[in-house]
Amino acid sequence: MNPWTGRQAGLWSIALPLAMACSGLGAAEARLALILARTGIGADENLPAEKAAELAVAELNGAGGLLGRTVRLVLVDDESTPLGARKAAEYAVSQGVIGVIGAFRSSHCLAMIPVIREARIPMITPTATNPEVTRGNAFIFRACFTDEAQGKAMARFARRDLGARSAAVLTNMTENYSITLARTFAAGFADLGGTMLGQGEYQGSAVDFAAPLAGLGRSGADVVFVPGYPRDSGLLISQAVSSGIHSVFLGGDAWDLNPGVDPYAGTALEGAYHSTQWYADAPAERNRALRALYRKRYGAGGFSSMQIPLTYDSIMLFADAARRANSLDPGKIAQALQQTRGFKGAAGSITFDPDRNPLGKEVVILKYRHGAWHYFKSIRPGG
Repeated sequence: MNPWTGRQAGLWSIALPLAMACSGLGAAEARLALILARTGIGADENLPAEKAAELAVAELNGAGGLLGRTVRLVLVDDESTPLGARKAAEYAVSQGVIGVIGAFRSSHCLAMIPVIREARIPMITPTATNPEVTRGNAFIFRACFTDEAQGKAMARFARRDLGARSAAVLTNMTENYSITLARTFAAGFADLGGTMLGQGEYQGSAVDFAAPLAGLGRSGADVVFVPGYPRDSGLLISQAVSSGIHSVFLGGDAWDLNPGVDPYAGTALEGAYHSTQWYADAPAERNRALRALYRKRYGAGGFSSMQIPLTYDSIMLFADAARRANSLDPGKIAQALQQTRGFKGAAGSITFDPDRNPLGKEVVILKYRHGAWHYFKSIRPGG
């Protein structure tokens, strides 16, 4: 079979030229895979991550590389599907990478786990929030908080800050991310004395949301939690407001993904809130430095996606662990990652718990007001 044709083309056309360019360097390089969507529904949302990775690798190589070796980024397309993600992981392993950054959706990461476990190389996902991604998987780490953390935080926010007495949830049933986040929010809201009035479902490819919205309109819920992705969440909210539903809409961190929920929902977003990992004007020193680097290379605009700091942090976290291990052996790097304490990243400090999740990551709440998202508050886990 010609490797440049058929389903495998997405893998080979991106990763092979890099591998060929590196083939003469041998021990003088350290290969690090970046697995993300270059084709399919997730391609646009992952563009900021690719730019951030390029910045991080350029910074590392500008400072002498990693333990004296040039860092080579092997870009591999997961084709925006779980099957594509598994094949991407297999290809990355075949290229002799010492670590994997990615994938960016929970469903993609879950598909990759068997490959990573067998290869015994460390993998850091910048944005996959499903708790099962790291649970019991010794080589899998994440730079972001989990759905359990943000679901509980949004439930507390709805009850305590907004004073909501009732809520409804609309779940994208094609994404593990949405299912887990919806379940966690509903349980947390009920535990705090709120009343759940309904839990509707839809498919991620839907464009007509009349069926789930019919039940929502009758419920009269104070808040409606829509933990989907930008396109489906935005279209749903637009149709909801057009049909006369004026509940306060809430969302998860996926609303932040490029190009965001805004273009799909338009003015229907006014007064909505969503949780996220970070905001562009966060005062952390590493965030200010990254913003300056990003704008110098890519221009003043575009520093808005959480994938930028989280991807950058993931690569720098990997490099920090390799330096502490004084080794490029994947097993030793994984051990050093597990021992990470107080790593200062652009999206906050990272200390890993036993399940390789960052301890105490703040959940940032943004509010949509006058056509733009504005920082509203940060919530600490359990706060």
